[in-house]
Amino acid sequence: MEDAGNILSIMSALPILCYHNVDTPPKEARFKLLYVSPASFERQLWTLHRLGLRGVCASEGLARLRNATARGCVVLTFDDGYADALTTAAPLMKRYGFSATCYVVSGALGTYNRWDAEYLQETKSLMSREQIDQWLAAGMEVGSHSCSHARLPQLSQDAAQREIAESRADLRAMFGVPVEHFAYPFGNLDAATVELVRRAGYVSAVTVVPGVARACDDPLRLPRMLVNGERGWWRFLLQVTSPYERLWRRRRAQ
Repeated sequence: MEDAGNILSIMSALPILCYHNVDTPPKEARFKLLYVSPASFERQLWTLHRLGLRGVCASEGLARLRNATARGCVVLTFDDGYADALTTAAPLMKRYGFSATCYVVSGALGTYNRWDAEYLQETKSLMSREQIDQWLAAGMEVGSHSCSHARLPQLSQDAAQREIAESRADLRAMFGVPVEHFAYPFGNLDAATVELVRRAGYVSAVTVVPGVARACDDPLRLPRMLVNGERGWWRFLLQVTSPYERLWRRRRAQ
């Protein structure tokens, strides 16, 4: 009976992967882990496909998690809205019939990563409004990453509310699509931030806490697994198969 419970738990688990850039990192980049090379990204998609897994956007993945049909799905997410998500990642995902959600900074479309460019010592181009139209036309999804990528718990409640709610309203007005999903900038959140996200009407919100999402999780505090570009293919394989690996180890220990 215990094994049956474990299997049921695994069937209702949903890995959510977090990407930033799909590109070759500049030599001077301080955090190369944020970059996954195009060749590595394609190999990761090939791996998912060979495992019988399908990359989906947040809306599909979370709907399936709620109705216990998430088995075989992996949610692909991109933070910040970098242009290479469209120019490099989207064509590769289309090749495998995958979709993804990109959490965009509504007040920074067509600019660059103003929130961390100085710290990272590099500027990275963000998708313009026209490019996000192309992203959507390719069958992808957009979510909100706030208006300016601020550290929300450090703001006043009114300022944080504007960052969260106005971003959703602006994206809906610009693109005419539902904007139901949120990603906390820098992964920073507290109870007050979560409540503001709830009031703004989002269906889900993702963190950077490592883990696999389950139906019993708070949908506004979902865990994600950062895909670290400095780690190899085997680490990626363990990430996407970790629920099965945990069950296998438990059985071996009995």
